[in-house]
Amino acid sequence: MISLAAVMAAPLLAGPLNEGLPVWITPLNLLLVAAALALHRSRPSAAALGPLAASAVDWRLLPAAAILCYLAGRREPPAATTLAGLAGVLAFGTAVPLLRGPNLYGWLVWITGVIVLGLLPALIGSFRRLQAELVQAGWDRAAQLEREQRIVADQARLQERARIAQDMHDSLGHELSLVALHAGALELDGTLTGEQRAAASEVRAGVTTAADRLSEIIGLLRDDDTPPRPAGDHIEALVDRAAAAGVPVELTATGDHGDVAPMQYRAAHRVVQEALTNATKHAPAAPVRVLVDRTGDEMTVTVHNGPPPRPPVERVPHGGRGLTGLGERVGLAGGVLRAGPLPDGGFQVVARLPTRPGPVLEAGPDPLPPAGPETARRRARRGLALAVTLPTLLTAGLAGTLMAVYAHDSRTSHLTPERFRELAVGASRDEMAGRLPERQAPEHRDENGPPPPPGSACEYYRSTAGFLPTPFDVYRLCFRDGRLVAKDVLPPSR
Repeated sequence: MISLAAVMAAPLLAGPLNEGLPVWITPLNLLLVAAALALHRSRPSAAALGPLAASAVDWRLLPAAAILCYLAGRREPPAATTLAGLAGVLAFGTAVPLLRGPNLYGWLVWITGVIVLGLLPALIGSFRRLQAELVQAGWDRAAQLEREQRIVADQARLQERARIAQDMHDSLGHELSLVALHAGALELDGTLTGEQRAAASEVRAGVTTAADRLSEIIGLLRDDDTPPRPAGDHIEALVDRAAAAGVPVELTATGDHGDVAPMQYRAAHRVVQEALTNATKHAPAAPVRVLVDRTGDEMTVTVHNGPPPRPPVERVPHGGRGLTGLGERVGLAGGVLRAGPLPDGGFQVVARLPTRPGPVLEAGPDPLPPAGPETARRRARRGLALAVTLPTLLTAGLAGTLMAVYAHDSRTSHLTPERFRELAVGASRDEMAGRLPERQAPEHRDENGPPPPPGSACEYYRSTAGFLPTPFDVYRLCFRDGRLVAKDVLPPSR
């Protein structure tokens, strides 16, 4: 931070003061740089726009504005308030030359400085931010693939255990049934004593109980056996509890959900529960909308949260397994799940579920933009193209404008050397009216020649004209009492 402050303050301490500015402007600008440094983490855009606007008064702030613009682009994406602030900067920079005296060249040069030292660093910083997001998205994708592989392996193991349990049920159940049948035959055998028939009866009863318990345990492991819905565990109650806890959430439910099968309703409940958890974790205080829509034999659950009111100070740690597990739960219920960020900075989860067990729903088109490395890579490419193309086009446009303005000024103030030599001292001003240019050159250069005659009024004209600035002489014509009393050639300063 100290090194950064030193680099930003160096032009103010070493650079020459702009002509016409008071001496106290330097300590005021140093305070402005210090305030911008204090704000550049919490309010990066505001910290950059302040020195950029002040550079219209003191050009020595442009290097500090360039650094702050880069940091602003690096830390946050541009927002509507940032664009409004930039418009305010341009309006302020346009008003300053009008107040200090019209200076079209100075204004155009400042606009060029805003593009080269303001917009270009901000776009480069934005590209670097998108590049970092691309790298992070790649690591997140690799971690997601690793988690998915573990989930697939766990699923295979669970399915195999379920098959083994079913085999055990079929084989042991058959054997236990045979044992119970033989025990029942012994119980009815008249050749046995009463004690033996009572023992056979106990064996039959024990085997029957064991078979029933085995059937119950195996039933819990079967994929198609779903426990009943817990009493009172409704989506409405879940949303009410979240609202009572301070979450700005509202629920809209359409259609009848009373006859939805337990497994499908439980999956919808889990979608809302997981989405509310993620919204409160990653976008606290953002409004959340929950929509549960029943249409025919299909139910759609949509949970959308807006962008967080402000960027989180610290990144919230998360394991990333919630949505993956949620997709498995919805898939087992025969539905499809889509989840991802939205262009406005929010997040949306959409689950389509059948109301009864049956064929798995088709995924259909994804209503959300694709997430992951491809999205980040596309954003990074767009950021690079914008960082290169926009400043280039703006700079080219300003350069063309400067050339056109310069050509117009030089042409309308151009006095050819031949015509200058034809002007005779002593001639009246009226005689020269049609031979002189319509405008005068802004350059006077009186210090490069003899002093004007006392009591005279002088006019200044250029010796050359063109689109590009080139060295030229200034022709000074001094009149007194309506007659030319002196004509001088003022060469360029060396």
